[in-house]
Amino acid sequence: MIRVQLQASRDVACPHCAERTTVPISDEDVEVTISPYVAAFGDHTTVTCSSEHTYWVYFCP
Repeated sequence: MIRVQLQASRDVACPHCAERTTVPISDEDVEVTISPYVAAFGDHTTVTCSSEHTYWVYFCP
């Protein structure tokens, strides 16, 4: 038997142009914060939309 582990995801919008992107998250209960600026700390991922805007998605437990 093959077990497939589904990863949770969240739909986020680019803060520059509002284009929607899906990002994986570690837990459904995590709070997602979007920032056009990088911070010096925190669990995050970097996203670049199709308009080449880069922004950071932070995960807060």
